[in-house]
Amino acid sequence: MNQKYDIEQKFLNRTLQVGECIFQEGDKGDFAYIIDEGEVEISTITATNERIVLNVLQSGDMFGELALVDGSPRSASAYAKTNVVLTIVTSEQVKTRIEDADPILKLLLIVVMKYFRSETGRLRSNTQEVDLSSLETQKQEYQEKIFQAIELIRLESDLRSGFKQEQLHPFYQPIVDLKTNLIVGFEVLLRWFSPTRGNVSPSIFIPLAESTSLIIPMGEWLLDKALSAIDRIKKETNYDIFLSINVAEKQIHSPEFINILKEKIKVSGINPQQIKLEILERSLFEGETALSLVEDCRNFGLPLVIDDFGTGYANLAYLKNFQFDTLKIDQCFVKDLENNIKDQIICRTLIDLSHGLDMTAVAEGIENEEQLKILSSLKCNYGQGYFFSPPVSLEKAIDFIKQYSN
Repeated sequence: MNQKYDIEQKFLNRTLQVGECIFQEGDKGDFAYIIDEGEVEISTITATNERIVLNVLQSGDMFGELALVDGSPRSASAYAKTNVVLTIVTSEQVKTRIEDADPILKLLLIVVMKYFRSETGRLRSNTQEVDLSSLETQKQEYQEKIFQAIELIRLESDLRSGFKQEQLHPFYQPIVDLKTNLIVGFEVLLRWFSPTRGNVSPSIFIPLAESTSLIIPMGEWLLDKALSAIDRIKKETNYDIFLSINVAEKQIHSPEFINILKEKIKVSGINPQQIKLEILERSLFEGETALSLVEDCRNFGLPLVIDDFGTGYANLAYLKNFQFDTLKIDQCFVKDLENNIKDQIICRTLIDLSHGLDMTAVAEGIENEEQLKILSSLKCNYGQGYFFSPPVSLEKAIDFIKQYSN
């Protein structure tokens, strides 16, 4: 079991002095680089042993990525033209995005790679003076096309570093029993407070983490935090609450996920019923894998929540084939509930459906008293949203429990 949340890259960044070699022609391409500060000169040696400067790259440019993608040796050399600070890009970061790319985009990338390799080879063998303007134009167009990918890779590097440096924190949003008005649980939500980027929106960094292997160690860490929070809440309030934790697709596919999950819960002594796993409807597309996870969780006693049901394909076969404990009504059906009769009909249908299948229903995104009244009249079991509280620190969550229990 991995207690250290191993997310180490061989390097996170690299600093070089002016004139230092970053890599040479013929070297194995282990890493690509993004320039954070300074300038980098890309050059090649011709058949007559003449050194030709192919390009001078500036802050924000990426280089060395071709060797990561096609596995070929370096086709040119790179030197620090000034003192430089580089962000290291691993083969996993590049290849994962290419594997997930649209087939047309992958084809274009291959064509671009072949073009630049052939141009470098032509320059190396050409003994005549060469006009580099065409190559420079193509290079600039290529750099613009991958600008978004560079930003994502840079963000991922910051996120890995931030996770290692404890910049991520669990926050807790109350889940309220609409019949008794008591807090019965919390959804655990991650927040990232970066010293350079500020408060990064979960809508940005969570999908990024879920698209990479980083979500695995983050999930282990968050489970530890949740189990510790349940224990602390019990000691300070004498209440047994549950915590809802979101499960990503990569966690579902991880062969170690369920075993690590069960082992951590056993060691903690926490009742499995106090950890609810929220699984997105779209994650159930992977039939047998998801079904196996659901059955394993239920056999262990972990309650399961189907999250955002109705926002994707709303496949009722999921409710037939997978046994869930709770159906979560997405906030898109709640945010205009008091003004939109269609939203009211949808909420009523989802609540009746959940009750008919021996499930409870929880509505998220409750923002005002009118929405609360409607959901209560529809016999929705639980609710969460800013009307009760935004996500808060554990200390404030404990204060809320004490306040609501009086």
